[in-house]
Order: sequence, then structure tokens, then C-alpha cells
Amino acid sequence: MSREGRRGNLPRAATALIGRGAALSEAAALVRAHQVVTLSGVGGVGKTRLALAAGAELAPEFPEGVWVVELAPVGDPDDVPDAVAAALGIPPQGEVPVIETVADALAGRRVLVVLDNCEHVLGAAAAATEVIVARSEVPRIVATSREPLQVSGEVTVAVSPLALAGGATSDAVTLFVERAGAVRLGFGIHDEQTATAVVEICETLDGLPLGIELAAARMAAMSPAEVRDRLGDRFRLLIGPEYAPDRQSTLRATVAWSYDLLDDAEQAVLRIASVFAGGFDLRSLCSVAQGSIADANDDVAVLGLLDSLVRKSLVVADHSATDHTRYRLFDTIRAFAEESLAPESARTAVRDRHAAHFAGEAVIRWERWNGPRWSDEVSWVQAEVANLRTAHRWSIERGQIEVAVDVAAHAALMGFSVELFETIGWAEALLEAATLADVRRLPRLHAAAGYACFVGRATTATLSAHRATELETETRYESCEPGYATFIEALGHVYCGHLDRYVELTGEVAALPGNGRAYGIAAYVDGLQSAGRVEEALALVPSALSAARELGNPYWVAYTLWIVGLAWSRADASRALETWDEGMAYLEEHDVRFFEGFLARDAALLHTSDGQLETALALFDTSIGTFLRAGAVSQLTITLASLPALFERVGRPAAAGTLLGAMVQHPASLHHVPSLSELDDRLRAHHGDEVVDRWAATGAALDLPEAAAYAAHQIAVALSSLGRRQGSAGLTAREAQVLGLVAEGSTTRAISERLFISMKTADNHIQHIYTKLGVTNRAAATRWAIEHGIGEAVPG
Repeated sequence: MSREGRRGNLPRAATALIGRGAALSEAAALVRAHQVVTLSGVGGVGKTRLALAAGAELAPEFPEGVWVVELAPVGDPDDVPDAVAAALGIPPQGEVPVIETVADALAGRRVLVVLDNCEHVLGAAAAATEVIVARSEVPRIVATSREPLQVSGEVTVAVSPLALAGGATSDAVTLFVERAGAVRLGFGIHDEQTATAVVEICETLDGLPLGIELAAARMAAMSPAEVRDRLGDRFRLLIGPEYAPDRQSTLRATVAWSYDLLDDAEQAVLRIASVFAGGFDLRSLCSVAQGSIADANDDVAVLGLLDSLVRKSLVVADHSATDHTRYRLFDTIRAFAEESLAPESARTAVRDRHAAHFAGEAVIRWERWNGPRWSDEVSWVQAEVANLRTAHRWSIERGQIEVAVDVAAHAALMGFSVELFETIGWAEALLEAATLADVRRLPRLHAAAGYACFVGRATTATLSAHRATELETETRYESCEPGYATFIEALGHVYCGHLDRYVELTGEVAALPGNGRAYGIAAYVDGLQSAGRVEEALALVPSALSAARELGNPYWVAYTLWIVGLAWSRADASRALETWDEGMAYLEEHDVRFFEGFLARDAALLHTSDGQLETALALFDTSIGTFLRAGAVSQLTITLASLPALFERVGRPAAAGTLLGAMVQHPASLHHVPSLSELDDRLRAHHGDEVVDRWAATGAALDLPEAAAYAAHQIAVALSSLGRRQGSAGLTAREAQVLGLVAEGSTTRAISERLFISMKTADNHIQHIYTKLGVTNRAAATRWAIEHGIGEAVPG
């Protein structure tokens, strides 16, 4: 810009820009369309690198140069105009304000000015920008800052961390490998151990390019695993070269640069936020901030501070929930803020308040759990499980057993219903300490531990639930509602194979007044039908449904529909399937995922009895996948034990014998599927002891997850074989089944309910069918099905 005719001072990039293709295109397009573009984001995210790359991309379009003004060294806001003038080579003009001279020099000229690192002189940078753009519409300005300039006409691009999706092929890992290769010749991801370590490094560093590059630089003397294992001390470990800018010479310096620009109240909020795990909401922050922030009782004031931290890229706002906003910190920011929470007494006090808040909240929400608000309360447990886990562990470390019990007991008493089985383990682990401390909610802790029957620990679960029933007779304790601990004990007995005791205890609960009827009557119906007292069970079906619906807890309504279907399966198969269809629709409507596997498995058994073998196989596959993902060990065991007989029916004796060999290793298999002994006898009669022993030995070597994987593979093979037999012209067995239902006139919802799959999955099947058949609508697909006999061939 000087009279000597220099055309810019854009430095040449020393390294490749990685993972920023889309962001670079977006930034360049915005600069072409708008006069002021600000790249904002957390420190170390790569704003400067992206701005320089955009400058290089656009350089041919700015014949009078791309000029970089480095503002990081400018300590006094009053010096910003001079820094801009100096970078552009514009001399002062007497008494005329420097920024006016700069604006005059840039007026009408095709120049791109990059104002780099504006955050610490934000007001002065914004004022300078306003003067320049007011003088002329031609110059373009790109600013980098941890928050927007807030000038007229500004467009902001939020620069995000590098993508972590894709694991070893992600943008973040690609950057790590590229930079590591520069310090260690031949570095690459050549084995699983290296891949895992590098992925974990990038995840721990939140995908922030600066942290990743500093970690990669350590590859000159360390392995990825060694760096990963030391990231707990990341601020001492991740130090850059001496020639780097001071603010980027270490990871600590980068974060400290942003932290030091905050006012006292903003720093206090950031420090308090550091104790949360997995995010937080405004209400929780205000609660934990009591005693640390003067305005903690004023949620509007705290919200203002949060808003400022979001705009400064130090807090991330998550608006995915429709009813409230959650916030989180990048882990690197969180670690720095937590380190700043000093002295130790202050850190301890904040963590104590964090634990007390979540303990109190868990108690309150559990008291509302058993009713129409079930969904709200379990959604809270799911959202806050990381905070609950942190509060639980901290309370144990501090010896605050009562607080730990409140967290563990109530998290488990709600969490089991959304398959958060981890929380049951918290309750079990606390039993000894809580008993010694004789805490007032000890019966609730024992009841919560009773739900371990769902995860394969039925014997200890039954004992724990029984202890809850003993303790609740003592008035000094706070127990669950009458009958609830007895109900949980009954569940333990049925998983142990004690059917008579199950019937006895559920009958006691069913006879009680109050909320217990909502689950007690249904459980008693289950006990009666399991014991062969089908008429008695069916006589109670109306009462069971009425009690569950009256209470309004979606979990118990779904539970009751499942059990009513079981009772009807003993007398009227069509009524059972109709009930389970209703149950599946209810699960979809209320998001009660717990019973998906139950409904699919028991419908599969019914279809097996009716000879609808392909449908049965598909439903077993759904059930196995559901229980495996949830970690529902007991139900997975029952489901896998129920499957060998179906393999025998579809002509796959080797699969039947192998899975039988795997499942007889688990005592619960014979408790719940006593017919396995008869199957073993039939296989030996037809194939001989030597062959069956060989199959059994293969199965015996499989643990439960391996047995599940084996079963899923064998189901796929069997379905493929059945599909080939029916000649479905390229359709998979499941697609042929869906097409048959389409041909019958079933809606997408009806198909999802009939096959126990989600509506989205059903629609995907239909779209795949259209593609394979070369049709575009249901009418054409139906004609094809009729012509090829699909509707007749596919059981449904």
C-alpha cells in the first residue's frame, strides 16, 4: 500500500491446511459477498491459519494486495490504528487521526485486510473497522477473534475444532499424522495400538489443531501411547518451539490468553463450570455457584455471563433440546479452568456443592418418576449421567456416604428403566459403606441394587431387595413406596428360576392399594401365566391394564402390554400379536425402549409355534441386537437360549447344536428354557453323540457376546437361504417380507408394528424395495408382488 508499490505482506504457508476445505470455501465466498467477515472460535482452533489460507485463495481477486495486521503484540487499544498503518505501510499525515489516513488510503482500492487476534483490543479493532468501511465499500476486512467485533454489516464464521468422526481417518488424526511425520520420518498409523492412541489424543484435545500439533511434535521423542497417557498433565507436556508466538508457545499460554481477557465474574463462572461433566444447564450452574458468585441467585445475571462466555468461544451452547439449552466446555478449557479453581479448599467446596445439587435433584426427580412425568425424569438421568457419576465418586472419596447414596439409589431406581445399568453397579458398590453409616435411605439403596437381576446377578440382587423389605419395617428409614421392594425381590426370584416364590410375592403386591397396583397386578398375571394358571391370569388382564393406565407411567403401561400379550399367547395367538402390536406403537410414541427386545423375542417364539419361521428369525435378530446393545445380560441369555429350537426347525442342526452348547454353560438358560434338554436328546437321536458333542464343544468355547454374534450370523445365513427358496428376485428376506405386507395394504406404521421395527427402518426397507424393483410407488410394488407371489410366499 506504500508508495513503493508493495502488493501485500501475506506470509507463505509452511504447512498444508488440513480438514478445512469446506470452511475455506465458505469463508472465501463470504468475503466476496460481504465487506467484514470475522472468523471466531476458541483459542487454538486455527482461526489465523484459516484466515491466511482464505487470503491466499482470494489473492488473485485483490490486485492491490492482501495485508495482514498482527494485533497480538499490541498491548494498548490506542495503538491499534498505528499498528494497522504500519502493517499497510501508510505514513501519518500531520494532525489527521491515523485511522482516518488509513481509511483514505484504502478508499476505492481492491485490498483485503486481515486483522488477526482482535479479542484483547476488541473495541479499538471494531472502531478502526467501522471507519474503514464507512469511507468506502471496496476494501474487504477479515478479522480473527475469539468473539465477534459487533460492527455493522459483519458476518461471523464460527471456526469449529477439526472433525473427530471417522476415528483413524478423521481430519483431526490426519493433521496429527501429517505434523508427526515432519518430526519423525516415516511416522504413520500402521497398527491398532497406534491408531487407538492417536484417536484418543485427538479426542482428549477436543480436535483443537494447536493442541494436536503440539502433541504431534512430541513424536520426535515419544510414542503416541506415552503422550496419551500423560495428557492429564497436558499444560506442562504440550510446549511448542521457542520461535512460536508467546500466546501459542504452549497450550497453557493459548488458554490463559483467553482467560486473562475475562472480567472477574466471567472467570468465576468458567471456574464453576469446570466441575461439571458432560455439560450443564443454567439452573444447575446457579445452584453450584452459590457462595462463589455474588449474583448466583439471579439466573438472568448468570445467563448474561454465560452468554458472554459463549460469544467469546469459551463455552459451547447446545440448542438441540427443544425446551432448554445445555452448555459445555471443551475439555482443554475445562482442565485450565479447574486448575484455576484454587485454593484447594475452594475447589473442594465447589465440588461438594456439585455433588449435593445432583443428589438433591435425583431425590426430587425420583419422587416424580412414577407417573406421567416418567419421560421427563428419565431424560434428565440420561442427560446428567456423567454429572451423577462424578458426584457419586466425589462423595465416596469425601466420605459423604449419605450424598453418595442419594445419587446412586435414585439414579438406579430411575435409570434401570432406560437401560442405564451402570447406575445399578453404583448402588451395589455402596451397600457395605452405607450399611456401616446406617444412612436413612438405606432401604432405597438395597432396592436399587435389586435391579442387578437385569444384568446377570440375580442371586445377590434378590438378597439385596429382600433386605430392603426388612429395613422398610423400621420407621427410622426412608423406603420406597409400599410393595416396590417386594416387587423387585420377586423379579430376582424369577430370574433365579423360583417361579413359585415369584407368584407368591407378586400376588402380595397386587393385593396392595396404591401405586403398586400399576406393576403388581401385571407381574402377578405374568406369574400366573408362567405357572400355567392361564384362566386366572386372563381374568386379571382388565385390572392390570386399568391400573397401569390410571397411574400413567409409560414404563408400566408398556410393561403391562408386554405381559398381557404373554397371557394371551397361551390362549389366543392373534390376540397376543394384536396386544404386542399395540405395545410396539406405544413404545414408539412414548420412547420406552426397554421392552423392544422383550416384545420381539416373545413374538418370535409365537411365530415359531405357528410355523412362520422367517418372521421368527427376523424378530430374534431384533431382540438379540437390542439386548446386546443395552447390556441386558439376563434377557440376552434367555433370548439366545430360546433360539436353538428355531434353528432346528429351519434345518440348521449344526447351528442349533453349537448355540445349545454355548447356552447350557449359563444356568439361567435351563431355568427359563427347560426344553433345551429335549432338543439335545433330539439332536443326538438324529445326528449321533459324536457329532453333537463336537458342536457342543464349539459352542462351549463362546462367551455370551460371542454367542450373540454367532447367533446373529446364523440368523442372517438362514434368512438368506429362506429368501433364495422363495425366489424373491434380488430382495433380501426382510425386504420380501416388507413387500408382502405392502401388497396386503399395510401402512408404514402397521409394518413397523407387525415386524417390531421402527417406522424409519420400515420406510428405508420400502425405499430399497422400490429401487430394486425399478418402481416409484406402492401400487407398482404391489403389482410386482402379486405377479411374483411374494405376498403369498412371505409369512407375516
